[in-house]
Amino acid sequence: MPAGYGVPKGATGMVPWSKTRAVLERAQSHWLVTIDPDGKPHLVGQWGAWIDERWYFEGGADTKWARNVTREPRIAMGVERDTFAVMVEGRAARLPTVARSLSERITKQYRAKYGRVYKYRPKPEQWDNGGYVLIPTKVFAWDVRGFPRTVTRYRF
Repeated sequence: MPAGYGVPKGATGMVPWSKTRAVLERAQSHWLVTIDPDGKPHLVGQWGAWIDERWYFEGGADTKWARNVTREPRIAMGVERDTFAVMVEGRAARLPTVARSLSERITKQYRAKYGRVYKYRPKPEQWDNGGYVLIPTKVFAWDVRGFPRTVTRYRF
């Protein structure tokens, strides 16, 4: 970040990964950014599940974001919870199928986050035909109440 922001050079105040992971696991609304053919960003709201340091999400291959991912796998995703923000950069891939043990974990998280309010209770079998995964390269997180002391970058 620019020097004028006053981000500390040391680790004091940085956000522990356990806190950032918890925000990613509990987030209901995710903002997915893909890149259009002309280089413009494409932003959409997306549901997903954060499991084992990966973000799993679903949708039709004919959606604009999915076509963008097929052409250009570099994407970004962001979430916010209360005063805490997390941004994830990485590469996405279409998974042709998802192992049953993983699809059970994904659908359990989906049901917990989206079942009661949205009545969305997917079954693990839905992932037999695949889905998408974001493999992070960088994650940025901070609590606005402690900005800039809390600015934290994780590299994968």
